[in-house]
Amino acid sequence: MKLTTTIQVSVDGVMQGNGGLHEEDRRRGFERGGWARPLFDSEAMTFVDQVYQRADAFLFGRRTYELFAGYWGVREDLGNPVVGALNT
Repeated sequence: MKLTTTIQVSVDGVMQGNGGLHEEDRRRGFERGGWARPLFDSEAMTFVDQVYQRADAFLFGRRTYELFAGYWGVREDLGNPVVGALNT
């Protein structure tokens, strides 16, 4: 097994609060919560699906794990590439 890390970062260096919520992780004066997800197109989602499907395991920090477990962990649609990867 090889360890691969993925980070979503904007051209101007933003790599925090990239989900779909504007109030996501607003600590320390961060003003751009939710910047990435609204900009995804089908090509970006295909890439993300492929990354998740290739993984043998996932290693998350506590905050990310809690966020993912509360959303992805309760989903049962294992045919979804991300859901299937995280929940199997």
